[in-house]
Amino acid sequence: MVPPLGAGATARDAALEALRRVDEAHGTLRDELHDLFTELPLPPRDRALALQLAAGTIRHRRTLRLLLSHLRGGHGREGAIQAPLRRILELGAFQLLFLDRVPDYAVVSEAARAARCTAHGRQADRAAGFVNAMLRSLRRIIVGRDPDGRPARDAIPHPEGGVVRLGAAVLPDPGAGFAAFLGAAYSFPDWLAARWLAVYGDRAEEICRWSNRRPRLFARARPPTAPEGESSRDRTSSRDRKVAVTPPAQDARALTAAAPGNEAARAAIDVSSLAPEQFEALLDSGALTIQDPAAMQAARALAPAPGESVLDLCASPGTKTTQIAEMKGDCGLIVACDRTEEKLAPLRQALAARGLRSVAACLPDALAAAAPPGGFDAALADVPCSNTGVLARRVEARWRLRPEDLEELPRLQLALLEQAARLVRPGGRAVYSTCSLQPEENEGVLRRFLKASPAWRLVRSDLLLPGPEHDGAFWALLHMESLV
Repeated sequence: MVPPLGAGATARDAALEALRRVDEAHGTLRDELHDLFTELPLPPRDRALALQLAAGTIRHRRTLRLLLSHLRGGHGREGAIQAPLRRILELGAFQLLFLDRVPDYAVVSEAARAARCTAHGRQADRAAGFVNAMLRSLRRIIVGRDPDGRPARDAIPHPEGGVVRLGAAVLPDPGAGFAAFLGAAYSFPDWLAARWLAVYGDRAEEICRWSNRRPRLFARARPPTAPEGESSRDRTSSRDRKVAVTPPAQDARALTAAAPGNEAARAAIDVSSLAPEQFEALLDSGALTIQDPAAMQAARALAPAPGESVLDLCASPGTKTTQIAEMKGDCGLIVACDRTEEKLAPLRQALAARGLRSVAACLPDALAAAAPPGGFDAALADVPCSNTGVLARRVEARWRLRPEDLEELPRLQLALLEQAARLVRPGGRAVYSTCSLQPEENEGVLRRFLKASPAWRLVRSDLLLPGPEHDGAFWALLHMESLV
């Protein structure tokens, strides 16, 4: 039994229901919340809070469970707690540790209320009493936030910086194994923390930290006018631009003023300060497209010109496709491909919302027929990946990724890059991109491709690690030699 949802449901109720759906349906939090908000009439501000609660609980799940297990007197005993109560406890613990907008007593009271709804009669009383006792115990060992503190056995990293100090040593001893300490402190699998330590050394902890941040919301504005054209000099300079981030936009007028013309397709606009109602209206109208600054880099590296033909091989949901179309002024041919009609549906919706006419969407079996004679001028292979650069947003991915995935994914990624390369004309170019931090998926795939493809050469590549204003991403610009 789960707490009922209806017209009086709160953001906390919605977060608990989203957590249940993610656990039981094994979907993504983004998709489950989308479906839930379609069913549940919550105002935009409550939707934003529900997202914050659910996402934070999933991100910090390992640390929360470790702490709750400590309160019960031993490691591993949290598994005996029934799933509905476990989710209520984890959500309450997340609020007590990391949020301050709701008083602690109200967090405990609301958690007990939710627990009571999971059972009947005396069992309901027991459930409420158990949750009340556990969260009160947690309140007693929380000493407070230290904004300048460093993680330690009794200091849990706070997603906004510093630590939350505890009255007990809960985390494992870092001296006994730093990967295990990082994994427990920042809530990652030990094997992933160990890989980051092996590859990035001292930067591994920063990756963990920024992968737990509450992501700021960035978008690009639809260009108000199509560009007249872009010279080869313009195209070259666009490849060399750094991540472009504007100051926070305070209202809708600032969106188009921040990046005029086709620069709007390149610049990331901080829309975190927009009122939720205004933001949703801009999204629905197609005037705004959510896109992280890191995700904008692949299309900028490709630097498509208005008259060129472009292939976007793994195009769904269409964020980069629409960016390319807007950079080209909706001129020339763009073929956007993905593997199923279900994957193409959001792409087609994005094109329709923005009134873009230069894009033809197709399935893989129609790709050869859709290609121009002689091949495409440019291709983007933004391939499926482990998502380790975007774990702050794709919060469930860290718990579903397996070590063996990093053996299987590169084979698929190489095949997709080779497919895109076969459809590019001599003298053309391609960009290979991922949202992964793993060298197996990035440099490793490129090495194998270049070894088997002597007509291609690497022009430039870049790895962006997660930071306070952006996710992580990798891209590589490749050039095919012209025929003599």
